[in-house]
Amino acid sequence: MISAIYGLALTTGANRVIKGARIEHVCGDPELGAEKDFAYGMEIVRTALRALETPVTEPTLFEPGQPSAEREVVHAS
Repeated sequence: MISAIYGLALTTGANRVIKGARIEHVCGDPELGAEKDFAYGMEIVRTALRALETPVTEPTLFEPGQPSAEREVVHAS
């Protein structure tokens, strides 16, 4: 799940959560301009694809631009 409210997503049972940009524009930032917005959105999508390939056993937060080995594991309690 890609979400700007990633804390809520982690506590509601999503196993893989990708940190999105903003609630109204989760896969980018229009204030960056067209080219940078597209590149930022693509990085979020690449992170989501990497998250699907990564085995997880508990809710896990993936941040765009962060290598798989450095992902943050968040326990939902």
